Amino acid sequence: MSRPLRIEYPGAVYHVTARANGRQQLFTSIEDGSYFVQLLAREISQHKWLCHAYCLLEDHYHLVIETPEANLGRGMGRLNMAYSQWFGREHDQRGHLFHGRYKSIVLQKERHLLEVCRHVVLNPVRVQAVNCADHWKWSSYRPIAFEESEPTWLHRNWLLNHLASDSGDPAGSWRAYIEKGVHAASPWDDLRAGHYLGDEAFLTDITDRIRQLPLDQVPAKTTNPARPTAEKVLQTIAAASGTSQDILLDRKAAPEAFQAAVYLLRRASNMPLREVAVLADVSQGRVSQIQRKIEDNGGISASFPWGKDLTGLL
Repeated sequence: MSRPLRIEYPGAVYHVTARANGRQQLFTSIEDGSYFVQLLAREISQHKWLCHAYCLLEDHYHLVIETPEANLGRGMGRLNMAYSQWFGREHDQRGHLFHGRYKSIVLQKERHLLEVCRHVVLNPVRVQAVNCADHWKWSSYRPIAFEESEPTWLHRNWLLNHLASDSGDPAGSWRAYIEKGVHAASPWDDLRAGHYLGDEAFLTDITDRIRQLPLDQVPAKTTNPARPTAEKVLQTIAAASGTSQDILLDRKAAPEAFQAAVYLLRRASNMPLREVAVLADVSQGRVSQIQRKIEDNGGISASFPWGKDLTGLL
């Protein structure tokens, strides 16, 4: 059985979420939500976390946690276990409350923290639980937007200081920023390998950290966040070959660029064989043939006149 890759280091920032098992609810009453918040406050205090944002929904929750010490796993394990045990006793319910382990995304603070916090507090609006963020009690929107003192454990300094640089009224800037975000693109559109959000330098740093971890039973797709995306691969091939990106995957219009694209989508982006075959409109066997041909020719740099410009993708 595979296990999630847990990357922990001092100063790491995470988006964390956990979901109820099946069609269960995590929070069925005010008492449920209040008790979970008490447990969360305990972990924040115990582990010296900085909680930048949170949102509790009916069947899942979202947290944005910064860890001055490398200790996310210990705190999250205790949080979910304690709440699950209490919930089972309180509601006379047996079995697993949570659907597997919690999920975490490591993000680059300066580049993505603000938009991820916005995404978190807008969850009730996106799932149509309320029409606007300030109607939802169980999130960090109101404490910042209306300068409410509770919860005391919410870390507001970074967001307020960041917003104050644009305005003398950081709370007002937060309200305006949230309002603009209702129809904004999701920050997860830029997610790499399902778990990482940041620029190339950040992803390279995370890759170096991953190399120091035990990777047995860890899915390979999560261990190389610096891999180029499919879009980056196609853009690079188009520029190197002088071929329009619109016809890169047309094997008749641009046969050499087509072969390079098929090869690098597999080798550089690690796209599954089946997906490459569908995208290129060829059989999986043909994709494998193209891979072997290029490898037998000495690799991408030896196979095409412009191939050296593509080696940086590998």
